[in-house]
Amino acid sequence: MQTHQLKKSKGLKDKQRRRGRGNGTGTGNYSGRGLKGQKSRSWHSMKPFFEGGQTSIVQRLPKARGFTRYFKLVKDVVIVNLGALDADPRIADKMEITKQVLKDLGYIKSAKAFVKLLSHGEYAKHLTFTDIDSFSAAAKTKMENPGTVHSASRKAPIAVVKDKKSKVWKLKIKTTAEKKEIKKVVAKKVASAKAEKAVKAEKKTVKVVAKKEKADKSPKSGVKKAMEKTAVKRAAAKKTK
Repeated sequence: MQTHQLKKSKGLKDKQRRRGRGNGTGTGNYSGRGLKGQKSRSWHSMKPFFEGGQTSIVQRLPKARGFTRYFKLVKDVVIVNLGALDADPRIADKMEITKQVLKDLGYIKSAKAFVKLLSHGEYAKHLTFTDIDSFSAAAKTKMENPGTVHSASRKAPIAVVKDKKSKVWKLKIKTTAEKKEIKKVVAKKVASAKAEKAVKAEKKTVKVVAKKEKADKSPKSGVKKAMEKTAVKRAAAKKTK
């Protein structure tokens, strides 16, 4: 087959309608445009959603307010305690725990949830965790030494951080050292801000004093003083009369 032998398949393109070629064709006298009006003219153009001058439905409908939460991952974090797993009779010793197992046991609703293990309660079993996203520091120590009792630690502030390599949002717990460094930085900033305010206040007072001194030395102030003296003299003269 050669290029000059190629043919278009049937139904590929509709036939172009011939307009204004007699009433028998269906698009005769007025070529399917009807009588008069803007739409019958050759220069006709109309914007989308135009409704003849009345307010369009786009303007009549209410606007969608609010916003979508950016850190959606924080909502999906599910906490599971080691003590609950240890006390559960359905979980045997040396059992492998995955998200699917936790879902089947009723600890989480979805296997796609972000699961974090905490060290609340006693833990004596030797369990293996393969599919869990995050562990607390106390939970790790308990898993390394099962049977030991740890005192409940204070809750550390949780921050959501984006890992640059994996491009996934992960939970990051701030340590006490990081908290101390943050406090030091904040204290320095507060002290510098206070010092700047004090310097500005001193400059303002100096300017005000200089303005007052200029006003006292100016000739206008001398005229005012003379007028005040004459007013006092007149008042004294009236009293003597």
